[in-house]
Amino acid sequence: MKHVVLAATTVVALLFPSIAIAGGWDTTVEKVPADFVLSSGQCPNLPAGTTITGTGTGTSVTKIRTDSSGTTSVYNLTVSPGHATDQAGNQYHFLYKNSFLVSKTASDSLFTGEMVDVFKLQGGGPARLRNGFVANYTTNFADVFIYDPISEFGDPIDFETNTAICDPL
Repeated sequence: MKHVVLAATTVVALLFPSIAIAGGWDTTVEKVPADFVLSSGQCPNLPAGTTITGTGTGTSVTKIRTDSSGTTSVYNLTVSPGHATDQAGNQYHFLYKNSFLVSKTASDSLFTGEMVDVFKLQGGGPARLRNGFVANYTTNFADVFIYDPISEFGDPIDFETNTAICDPL
């Protein structure tokens, strides 16, 4: 577990050095479940008849700050490793990573920024997945979640309906 926390801290420092070292951020660290079932009926990138069942635990680090001008920023990095099995008993491991940095002024109702999302599955069976996206992200963290894709690979989600295709987490 030390390696996951160290890796998450390293990624934060490399991608957002000003966040990693700046003071004044309220930080919350949570353990999050990373359990899923994904079938070839949902994800066309899996071999026909395949069902993958995965389980893992992620670490989610959230940092929140409101600066002197009233702009509130929220940064989150979630890293979720785990193991999975297909219907034939083949063993896999997966890694899910998601990060976003969004901000809003006191007069705004929505946070806007950028999100990066990646899911990878590999192992001893025929199934292999590598998918993800970079998107402009708009949210109120309650009922508004808008993704405007900048780039994507591997059929991660349907951006119009916000439903998963090959990215189960």
